[in-house]
Amino acid sequence: MNFPHEIQSALLFDRPPTHLETVMRSFLNIEAAKGSLPYNIVEANPGVFYRLFGGGELMITLEYVAGPANAEVFKQSLASAITRIYCPDIAERLMRHRAHILIGVSHGALGSSPEIDRMLDTIGYARPGSNLPQFLRRLEACALLSRIAQDEVPASVVHWTQSNQLIPGEKFDSFAEMAPPSLLHIHPYLFGGGESADGKTLAGIRTFGARHFVEREILIEPSELPWGANLETILAFLRVATTANDYVIPDGDSFGPEDHSESHRVRYRDAEPGDVALYEIEPLLHREFGYQSPNYVPRDRIFDDRAPPLDLMPPASDARRDLLDEWRSKRAMAEGVGGSFEVRARSPAPASPPPRPGFGNRPVFGRKAG
Repeated sequence: MNFPHEIQSALLFDRPPTHLETVMRSFLNIEAAKGSLPYNIVEANPGVFYRLFGGGELMITLEYVAGPANAEVFKQSLASAITRIYCPDIAERLMRHRAHILIGVSHGALGSSPEIDRMLDTIGYARPGSNLPQFLRRLEACALLSRIAQDEVPASVVHWTQSNQLIPGEKFDSFAEMAPPSLLHIHPYLFGGGESADGKTLAGIRTFGARHFVEREILIEPSELPWGANLETILAFLRVATTANDYVIPDGDSFGPEDHSESHRVRYRDAEPGDVALYEIEPLLHREFGYQSPNYVPRDRIFDDRAPPLDLMPPASDARRDLLDEWRSKRAMAEGVGGSFEVRARSPAPASPPPRPGFGNRPVFGRKAG
């Protein structure tokens, strides 16, 4: 799993801040009040640079830079449509900032640099901190420090490097208070796809940051659904994958809420040259927006996967056994995270059993049989 070893934020200020030591002390006090393991101040240049180590093997650096940040760092994020949606005057903010604070959080005493990373890769050394809970801890610590740093002097812009996002300083709290993975950690790059037959604008989403949680980025091809609705679908997919026993919706299966108001199919796409592997999510049904894909299989096509109609099964006994085993395994995984499992036939099934009891506001997982 690709859990970034170093989490960094850059806070841009219109006037030079002078409170770096206060930020450091406030963080230590908050961590102590939470009962976290203690930190040691291992390096200090008062008001300019601090290095802390502790809190469960975390290395934290705080650095004040009396000058603007390198504008080249922001080019890709600045070109993203979502950046302009979050902050229409982002370009002006970047031009007028006069100083910045860099916050870095990494795991272990070695720290992180391209040279260190190459050396460790060469000797096959598995870095400590390479699991989801420790990655979430680094995200949490960096977000907390970034919030504390704005208590006395609000930043104009926060650059959150894990997802390469530029966020207005006054909005950062609302981003940071959401549990990961959230809007802070997933950068939705929007791209156009023309118009539908009835003149609706089509917009797609390609994420940056999702693979830090689930190994792949996520793609939704241009759709007539609002991009905000598709973004919430991406976050729902990630919440299931990161909070429910690492359950990732299997390739070809669909998911949606228990009230059946939505349905989305997941496909696994291998990495193409120069790119990374993707989870493609295809919207099938979204009742709130009156959307239904031609590929959606209605719920009246559900049949009992534990006693399926023979005329819907493969003719070969080995193939039938393999398919039943696959359904049994997927049912166990779905029910293991509090969901349910359905199988539907694209052609009408001989009988439609009544819906099984649900599990409250939790996902439904289904396999679309042919």
